[in-house]
Amino acid sequence: MDFRGFGATPKDRTGFVEPLRCVKDAISVLNWIQTNEVNEDVDSQVSKPALLGWSHGALIAQIAAQRHPDTMSKLILYGSIYNPNIKYSIPPPSFPGSDYKNLTDHDDFPVHEMASQNEYGNATEDFTHDDIVCNRFAEAALICDPKKVQWWNLHQLNECHPSLVKVPTMVIAGDQDPYAPLLTQAELFTHLGRGEDRVWSIIANADHAVHLSEKRYKLVENVRNFLVGTMGSKN
Repeated sequence: MDFRGFGATPKDRTGFVEPLRCVKDAISVLNWIQTNEVNEDVDSQVSKPALLGWSHGALIAQIAAQRHPDTMSKLILYGSIYNPNIKYSIPPPSFPGSDYKNLTDHDDFPVHEMASQNEYGNATEDFTHDDIVCNRFAEAALICDPKKVQWWNLHQLNECHPSLVKVPTMVIAGDQDPYAPLLTQAELFTHLGRGEDRVWSIIANADHAVHLSEKRYKLVENVRNFLVGTMGSKN
């Protein structure tokens, strides 16, 4: 599921993307899947879909799990950019859609980047190697998302608290991921809510976009094993 304004998904009337609106959209999709795919012969808990979020989307998935654990069977936080040391400030008191020319940057809210043109360097930030894949991804990204998405109310991400996650969870990332270093991944995994199975998987020689690298088969294998319950858990 793309957030509003990403790729081919159109923006809504505000023109902005808000974390909690993304959470609401994700929950709507989960509810739709369960309603339309439910199997009366299968246990209701098993019939619930799992939720996977990548990068920024992992923060959205985490908040969704914190707020609506009953909508999902399992949670996969892939390449999560969670960092307990980062707190987003409340943006300037101005309604989205107004003129931002007279506003200045406010702490962690970079107004000057809100509607800036996407560039090749931005599109390749997720990669640390594999030039061919990196170049092809950048070319596609510049076509699909010529302008950076416009986020609003990023302080809503401060709601992320691993201890509030009460569903079986997998934390997975590449060992060379510049956005999900092992130290913060350890923080995320260690502080997940007690009482539920959890798995931490590290993909060797992989960066942020494991699914676009030669290690993608290992990513798929590990996630599948977690979903079907064949991967060892740690409590």
